[in-house]
Amino acid sequence: MKERKVHLIGICGTAMAALACMLKERGFVVGGSDAAAYPPMSEILAARGIAVQPGYEAARITPELDLVVVGNVAASSNLEALRAGELGLVRRSLPETLWHEFLRDKPQRLVVAGTHGKTTTSSLLAWGLESAGRRPSFMIGGELKNFAANYKLDSGPAFVLEGDEYNSAFFDRHAKFHHYRPTHLIVTGIEMDHVDLFAGLDEIVAEFKTLLAGLPEEGLLVAAADNPVLAGLLAATPARVVTYGWSAEAAFRLLDFTPRPGGSRFSFATPEGGRVTLESAALGRHNAENALAVAVLLQALGLSWEEIEQGLKSFAGVKRRQEIIGGCGETVYVSDFAHHPTAIDRTLEALGEHWPDHRLVAVFEPRTATSRRNLFQEELGRAFDSADEVLLAPVHGAAALADEERLDTESLAAAISQSGPPARARAGIDELFAALAERAGARELVVLMSTGDFGGLYRRLLEELCDR
Repeated sequence: MKERKVHLIGICGTAMAALACMLKERGFVVGGSDAAAYPPMSEILAARGIAVQPGYEAARITPELDLVVVGNVAASSNLEALRAGELGLVRRSLPETLWHEFLRDKPQRLVVAGTHGKTTTSSLLAWGLESAGRRPSFMIGGELKNFAANYKLDSGPAFVLEGDEYNSAFFDRHAKFHHYRPTHLIVTGIEMDHVDLFAGLDEIVAEFKTLLAGLPEEGLLVAAADNPVLAGLLAATPARVVTYGWSAEAAFRLLDFTPRPGGSRFSFATPEGGRVTLESAALGRHNAENALAVAVLLQALGLSWEEIEQGLKSFAGVKRRQEIIGGCGETVYVSDFAHHPTAIDRTLEALGEHWPDHRLVAVFEPRTATSRRNLFQEELGRAFDSADEVLLAPVHGAAALADEERLDTESLAAAISQSGPPARARAGIDELFAALAERAGARELVVLMSTGDFGGLYRRLLEELCDR
């Protein structure tokens, strides 16, 4: 049988690198290119013998390629993508490739979608199935501590995916999650995000409405009952709908939540009128909601509450999600991906509940397309109320944004301080590091919120301040 050859454009992205490894496991001859090869994905690719070529050159795209996968990092002017089109090669986006090569033969396609909590919830879902011996396959856009990689191909009927509403590629403007054709879907809620792609919430709602309408009649939608936008879409799906959350209307209704050392305990009412109590290793009320969503889906797939709890208790988490990265004396440093006002609010609430004897210091870098802009200027002013102090980094890549659309960190600091904790906008990463170095050793929980490397701040904290 002829070997199939594939080239991935933008191969070092978290999901693209996972796809490259999956394709190699399926017998493809795999190569790719990227503007910058960076750990950990560059190391994962190298360990599997997948070569990464720097930059993009049209000459690399040759007629013998059976498939060219174009990551959404590639613009329509990308030389390699253009050459693939000129040669008439099969050119697919990442999610379209997943469907053709891995998903269409799986009877259970379990997708987690929503503005918040996708990575943690899908990781927990994959681990819940794995710990119960169900041998799931999965691909998730984060580093899962329970697994050796962020993907796995196995023999069970289920494939777990994080369903992103972002577009698939420059030639495929549909949301990624449409390609996955879920049979079972968790939606954690819908809010405005991705202002670089969507002009308003209505456009995001339209994508989700199409997703829900595409579920099969024999499928299952597990939906957050506390999100009014999502509640207005439930009639669009032909699938069975089960709701969860704190709302009195929720089919699985949360009754209480108790922080515990190393995790939490929560109770909920079932549709039959029973009461179930589960323990989880995850922190925070928001993660109790995520855990309940997973529990509801796993129970529908035939797992017992005992099997489900075992998975929840043994879940090791995801890197960059409430992850303790080091300490100095009584200071604890935590890394988190929170960038949306709702995520920031709920993350800080959780950390405050679980570390009540530590002063909570929030250090925030506006780095995403949404957080760099002033769309949530007001909402961010209220998002830090659970902190005891807030330090704001400069807007990442501020020069690329017009003054009238850029987040104003000085005004944000003033707004936070007016009704909440004292806040200060710092002039640069060096000034932020100096401020943190001055107080290193105090009884504080310092949570660093950024979707990138925070201008090297993480590395400097670990190398210069943290106890070895």
